[in-house]
Amino acid sequence: MSTIQEKNLFKVPKECLKCGKKYSKGCADTLISEDNFTIFHLTCFSCQTSVIFHVVLGKEGVLSVGTLTDAGKEDIEKLKNGKIISVDDVIEAYQEMKK
Repeated sequence: MSTIQEKNLFKVPKECLKCGKKYSKGCADTLISEDNFTIFHLTCFSCQTSVIFHVVLGKEGVLSVGTLTDAGKEDIEKLKNGKIISVDDVIEAYQEMKK
């Protein structure tokens, strides 16, 4: 099965959500690309604002949501490649904070 990108169902937004300037080529990086969803990270070269853009292909069509973030591409890569946090990790952290 092909991904959203391969089906050509997604176009990178043309303008920055914050400053309105046109995005330059090379501003979008694909973080995750699965059969029915893709996550992009875009950075405006003009104002340095970053956006995480989620695109999901559903039965009714394509849903896309962009969120402004202060996380750069490097931050997202660290999170993506980091250790998965378990429920036990969260409980342990909570108990440590209560001490």
